[in-house]
Amino acid sequence: MSMRSCWRFGVVLVGLLLAACTSEPPAPAQARLIVLGFDGMDPALTERWMAEGALPEFSRLRTEGYYQRLATSNPPQSPVAWSSFATGKGAGEHGIYDFLRRDPKTYQPDFSIARYTPPDDLINFAGWRVPMGEGVLENQRRGEPFWMAAEKQGRRATVQRVPVTYPPDPVQHMLSGMGVPDLRGTQGTYTLFSTRRMAAAENGGRVERVEMDDAGRIETYLDGPAHPLKPEAPALSVALKIEAAKDSASVTLGEETRVLKVGEWSAWWTVEFDYGLGTLPGMVRMRLIEGFPRPLLYVSPVQADPLASVLPISASPDYASELAERIGRYHTLGMPEETWSLNQGHMDELGYLDMVKTTLAEGEAMLYDALASNDSELVVKVFVQPDRVSHMFWRGMDTQHPLYAESSPLAREAVAWIYRESDRVLGEVRKRMRPEDRLVVLSDHGFSSFRRAAHVNRWLVDQGYLSLKAGKRESEPLFADIDWSRSRAYALGLNGLYLNLAGREAQGIVTTAQSDALLDEIVDGLRGWRDHDDTAVIQHTYLGRDLYRGPMAKDAPDLVLGYAPGYRASWQTTLGAVPRDLLEDNRQPWSGDHCIDPNAVPGVLFTSFVPDQPVENIASMAHMLLKHLPKGPRSP
Repeated sequence: MSMRSCWRFGVVLVGLLLAACTSEPPAPAQARLIVLGFDGMDPALTERWMAEGALPEFSRLRTEGYYQRLATSNPPQSPVAWSSFATGKGAGEHGIYDFLRRDPKTYQPDFSIARYTPPDDLINFAGWRVPMGEGVLENQRRGEPFWMAAEKQGRRATVQRVPVTYPPDPVQHMLSGMGVPDLRGTQGTYTLFSTRRMAAAENGGRVERVEMDDAGRIETYLDGPAHPLKPEAPALSVALKIEAAKDSASVTLGEETRVLKVGEWSAWWTVEFDYGLGTLPGMVRMRLIEGFPRPLLYVSPVQADPLASVLPISASPDYASELAERIGRYHTLGMPEETWSLNQGHMDELGYLDMVKTTLAEGEAMLYDALASNDSELVVKVFVQPDRVSHMFWRGMDTQHPLYAESSPLAREAVAWIYRESDRVLGEVRKRMRPEDRLVVLSDHGFSSFRRAAHVNRWLVDQGYLSLKAGKRESEPLFADIDWSRSRAYALGLNGLYLNLAGREAQGIVTTAQSDALLDEIVDGLRGWRDHDDTAVIQHTYLGRDLYRGPMAKDAPDLVLGYAPGYRASWQTTLGAVPRDLLEDNRQPWSGDHCIDPNAVPGVLFTSFVPDQPVENIASMAHMLLKHLPKGPRSP
């Protein structure tokens, strides 16, 4: 141990001894409000399976307490809905309208949840760019969440994995959820090492072609984060070696070697990325998909290690590591279920469901730890697994889906399985409750089938509202081939449509005086958009100025599209592309969705008590929860 390490250890030890002598452990919570979120739990399915006896715990909670359908946000997207849940505000006040946020000065999208601004002052030293200060990491959700209001009232809060909580709020205990990046700074980039030629991943992943020598060995590298002091340098990497057998492979990552069996996920594998002045610790899981003679190795996104996190993933800062010491390492990525790997054929159904089982077990362990600790009057935990399974396996339930006939027995059972698992978790929580505890269970939205993809920017081009550059019939993502000097409207994100407004957009041509008439014209046109069987594509349209009030309303879409059940914005639309077709069958595993008209996808609400009146919508939850916080002595 170095002198510096010894000094630091000594300081910490003295601090611990002083704390032990001068402070007492926090008093146990006398009564608790426990809030469970099950992302994407659909009321129609829940009610049906309760009636069939498949969800006994939900049925008992409804009988003993209360149940209603819960109106979702508009648009019904998870970051929007959970932000409304947390703050009790609409999007015009909390500022989250989509997973993506568009920059009107560039027409380009950015991630809507968190923003990092690097420090202004940098010193160039021997090819290194050394920051002279800290950058700013900011949660872009505005408004005070109810757990912070509860702590102002003297209650203690433990909040785990609620979406849109990165960086974490300063409460007693918080583990961030949706928004936490991987070490590459993305929302999850997996790597598939293959000896065969494969198509590149379109989203969320990388395919690395590798060569095997005559002895059956592969030597390559796993790429990690960017160099923190040399932005122009290649990404940091760690050596990766594979020696494949028929049903297994010996894999060496860094200095550690393990034997992986085909079809099994590894335990967490810690890795250190050396950048010269230190290391950046991370961790991955691996799955050997095929062995010799054509090995295929899947490596998860490189995630922050909760035992030595380089990302601010918890409050207090030590909570993430203390939790890992008690329950073991766990996924820290905000959206850890790697849907894109299954969607792109780089992960099989069983491997994906095994991943879901792992994240579900981790979430349970976190929650049961919080309940056993008994040091908070408010405990909030969100399970995202019903949403992730419904997205990927709805095709197995919908006989009208283009992929239904090809769906496997596993796909046809998956959604029912995750609902039964949610019921089991609810039962385990109820066993751990005390008589004085109160319980609230909700979902942020329901679900529908995603059968047909709507290319909204294609529609805008065909109708003369969006113009392509001369000679172009299509456009790549990010509006690569758009002539903004002749364009009046464009679509970006899952539900948003924007005018190319003069004075707001960089190359805007629509005047304020023209905007109302133009919007009315577009709305009329969208109402008449029909599929080949005369089915309406758009169920409702909503003017942004009518939907949203508040300081962030200036960032709202000019028009919010409420798709009819069965339809959704295409992936190309979300990123500003213009493909050839207007509509097409959705033939990807991502077969269920909720980014449609909000009236078609309400959520659920169960309580162990009877509220004095029905809850209006998910934005009303914050007020209701604060109203039902435990009374009694304030926490010290």
